[in-house]
Amino acid sequence: MSGSRLKNRKRLSTSAVSSVSRLAVLLIIIIMGCIIDSSFLSMRNISNNLANASILIVLGIGQTIAIITNGPDLSSGSVMTICGVIAAILMKSYDVNFVLAILLAVLVGCFLGALNGYMIAYVGLPSFISTYGLQWAVFGFAYVILKGYVLYDFDPTFRFIGNGSLFGFLQMTTVVMVVFVIFGTLLLKKTNFGRQCYAVGSNREAANMSGIDPQKVIMKAFILSGMLSGVTGILYVARMNTVQSDIGSAYLLPVLATVYMGGTSASGGEGGIWGTVVGALVMTMVTNCLNLLAVPSEWRDAIIGVLIIVTVLLDITVKKRMAKRKRVTV
Repeated sequence: MSGSRLKNRKRLSTSAVSSVSRLAVLLIIIIMGCIIDSSFLSMRNISNNLANASILIVLGIGQTIAIITNGPDLSSGSVMTICGVIAAILMKSYDVNFVLAILLAVLVGCFLGALNGYMIAYVGLPSFISTYGLQWAVFGFAYVILKGYVLYDFDPTFRFIGNGSLFGFLQMTTVVMVVFVIFGTLLLKKTNFGRQCYAVGSNREAANMSGIDPQKVIMKAFILSGMLSGVTGILYVARMNTVQSDIGSAYLLPVLATVYMGGTSASGGEGGIWGTVVGALVMTMVTNCLNLLAVPSEWRDAIIGVLIIVTVLLDITVKKRMAKRKRVTV
């Protein structure tokens, strides 16, 4: 067997074991939920958990692509906010058709993602600096645009995106999430661009020597992150029927935790969409269990924080042990 095939087989087996460990954590949480409340696996509760996780998942898909390619997009929460604000103002203040308002808002997300990509790929700013700086600038614009007001009570047709359902139980946010999960998975696993993202994230110089243009790949990755942040903002506004200038501030750390819990490497070049999905479901179901137990909010945050650390440590430990066994075997 050739060296490259052996290496690929090692990567696949390590990835499979890591996936099993994350699914085991999810299964344990589900069992705990059933012990806490017999209706935990009722159709209604499952539907609500999926809908609540959907916003985190869609935001996490863009974050996953960015992290695999170059590094975290710390502006995702602010881009989510400004896109939601723009769509809301267009619909409420200017009577713009909701479809056009959505398209314009998502285009703003793409533009902000392109701005991040340009600053990182062509100017040479670290992704942390560029995206963190943009985060504060965009949040500032959102405050200025709304002037402290809260917009609410949108058209029912628009709200169907966030509150509608199919077949009586499958909420539209879940449907949208599934579409983007499939899109993100196919993009990363079945296209040249996806393979280029992994190559650039693993070793930018080696990718460049193999004929890949890292700058273009980074640009595209952050445009996608901006686009998906914009879509998340639309979903949030449609689901909550309200928007204010800080809606995305509560999502930045959870989405990063979700992506890292899902097995995406902080150093890039490794990870996937389905791991992010499992990470989001773990976060959502743990929150659901804590709500059922009426745990105070301050303890809730501490428990979730510990869970994140334990899950990531478990994933790292599994990978290290697998790597050690393979070295011994070879």
